[in-house]
Amino acid sequence: MSLTFGSDVRRTFCTLCPQHCGMLVQVRDGQPVRIDGDRENPVAKGKLCPKGAFCLDVHEHPDRLNTPLRRVGPRGSNQWEAISWDLALDEIAAKLADIRRREGPEALGTLGGTHKGPGDWASWRFASHFGTPNYVSQGRNCGVGEFLTETSVYGWDTIYQAPHPGTTKCVVIWGCNPAESSPPSWVRLQACQAAGAKLIVIDPRVTKSAKRADLHLAIRPRTDGALALGMIHVMIQENLYDREFVDKWCLGFDEVRTIAAEWTPQRTAEVTALDPQLIVEAARMYAQNRPARISFGVAPTQLGEGASRSALLGRAILRAISGNLDVPGGEPLGNPYDTSQFAWLESIGFERLVDHPLRTRESVNAAETPICSVSGYRAFREAMAKVYPDGHTGCAYMFFASQPAIYRAIIDQHPYPIRALIVQGGEPLLTMGGAKQAHQAFTHENLELLVVMDHWKTPTGQLADYLLPAADFLERPDISAHWGIGNFFVVAQKVVEPLQERRNDYNLWSGLGRRLLDPTDWPATLEGMLDRFLVPSGKSYREWADGACNHHFPRLRWRKYEQRGFATPSGKVELVPSLFARMGIEPRPVYTGPPYALEDADLADYPLLMIPGSRYLELTASNLRQVPQLKKRHPEPIVDVHPGLAAEMALEEGEWVLIERPEGAIRQRVRINPDIRRDTVHPDGYWWEPGTAAGEPNLSGAWDSNANAITPADPRLSSFAGDQPLRGARCRLRKCATSAPTAQ
Repeated sequence: MSLTFGSDVRRTFCTLCPQHCGMLVQVRDGQPVRIDGDRENPVAKGKLCPKGAFCLDVHEHPDRLNTPLRRVGPRGSNQWEAISWDLALDEIAAKLADIRRREGPEALGTLGGTHKGPGDWASWRFASHFGTPNYVSQGRNCGVGEFLTETSVYGWDTIYQAPHPGTTKCVVIWGCNPAESSPPSWVRLQACQAAGAKLIVIDPRVTKSAKRADLHLAIRPRTDGALALGMIHVMIQENLYDREFVDKWCLGFDEVRTIAAEWTPQRTAEVTALDPQLIVEAARMYAQNRPARISFGVAPTQLGEGASRSALLGRAILRAISGNLDVPGGEPLGNPYDTSQFAWLESIGFERLVDHPLRTRESVNAAETPICSVSGYRAFREAMAKVYPDGHTGCAYMFFASQPAIYRAIIDQHPYPIRALIVQGGEPLLTMGGAKQAHQAFTHENLELLVVMDHWKTPTGQLADYLLPAADFLERPDISAHWGIGNFFVVAQKVVEPLQERRNDYNLWSGLGRRLLDPTDWPATLEGMLDRFLVPSGKSYREWADGACNHHFPRLRWRKYEQRGFATPSGKVELVPSLFARMGIEPRPVYTGPPYALEDADLADYPLLMIPGSRYLELTASNLRQVPQLKKRHPEPIVDVHPGLAAEMALEEGEWVLIERPEGAIRQRVRINPDIRRDTVHPDGYWWEPGTAAGEPNLSGAWDSNANAITPADPRLSSFAGDQPLRGARCRLRKCATSAPTAQ
């Protein structure tokens, strides 16, 4: 029997992945006893995936952190003592005050996870008020490159938009697998197909999504930019582009035409290892079935130096010259939040960081990737001023520092020292690249303070000086605002009181803010802070949370550029973006690769390409392996190997194999899979073994099978935006014994 909101049934949304599907929870005697999907919530309309279905197991799990811990032995010794929250915050604040006095506010860095809850925006708010530009969330390796490219080309992004069943005529899934990673998007996509839409999937693997495709392009990893140019070539050569839109609204088309002219189907096929006719068919299917949408996928952002830029810029050009920008069923350009309902930018205070009286230095990554820095933010604000005077509400993506630069600032103190790190709701040793370098930074004597707040004693948490217990989504009030790249919000009730000494993420930042900054800027409770976001609506958090409707989804408006132009320096779509040129980035869609202009490993020694990091429906990156019902579906790390490669190496199904790179080796079990390219292997990502030996050197299995233990750490291999090269690195396979290798 379905649950109905009211009485003993509370209303929230699940944050076990970034989708934030609506959920109803029945409560008895202060305990959650039953869950159901919220059919009135527009995100998933009552559907829940396996992660949400087992949220009570997460809430009640015996391995959850429940009390603040302070390290008493050497870092990584797993020796702790319990302390109070107040004492922990007093000591952390005192250390931060001393570091800021000696080294400046920029000596603090923060590392966060995926889009989960109030810790995300609260950490950015604290950083802006404190004066440090050196903050990162997991969006750094998911959407930064995409966001900055789209915003440079046409002044806003299309990331959080969706196809429209019955209107969208073609969907291109490029570098993602929504059947596993985004259940609400997958349902919507299937509805589009049922209404007659064509589906093109671009992926080296035959994924679940690809099996439903009209065309599947099993591309060679990191050659996406070449494919985009090949499709552009066909569209221009066959006059399939929207000439009227291009002539009236686009700059740089002649340069694009000249570059694309060289990318015949034959040349494109040589680079991408695709059939030339398939490239032509994909271009025709996309161009002739309008309106069409190229869905956001993280893979092109994670291709690294050269390859990422050409892929992301090529996709943005395809969206523009096809005439799909900001038309119903095509590529909606998002809008800022409805300022009559929601106060996003002013509640976070990004502008405080720009002119902060104590900040004297740029982001630690600014020299290599200036487009993603305080200076980069200023440039975007200037470019967007005529159309969006307050800037882009997703501007956190314009500030995110890069992880390798933060690690370098700790280890080498270049360009200046970072002395303190706060990690909240993320696991950088597992989900961010270059884990070996990260470990060196986290254990380095130059790092005076490492604070971790999480649900679990993660590998990074095992290295911390202070380990703080986080409340889960059932234990806090919340607003889902999707980091400013959506223009809607959903308000969640607190379902139950936190167990033991768990606290919501905002409490960490407000506790430090009230000790180190102006206390009046930091309401004592999360509910009080959420009230500030909702002031324009004329209703309090409680009125929204308890009311008949707990969400606000503004109606989309189309072809906004006809009234005000595009939010670029020229007011037009810049196919060769001037902001790229201003920041020293190659602005033309020239292809670089494959796979790098700079080699990450010797081709003769490392002949294969690895594409780790794909999602499973039951797990979110490194999280949820503690839940037996979820882990039993993926009990061991698996690497997909093509039958031809397996035969050549005499590999058998289920045997352990070493995956090696210059950084070291990990081991995973072989799954012989014809649905992958012969030159490519697909290791599980983010792997660790919760419940096994904690502390150094094991760190609960962080080095045994974790793909990011061997991803490249060299910042020169990161993208133009600072995103790490997580997909397509060179590797080799070697038979191994069952004993675990080490990546250190």
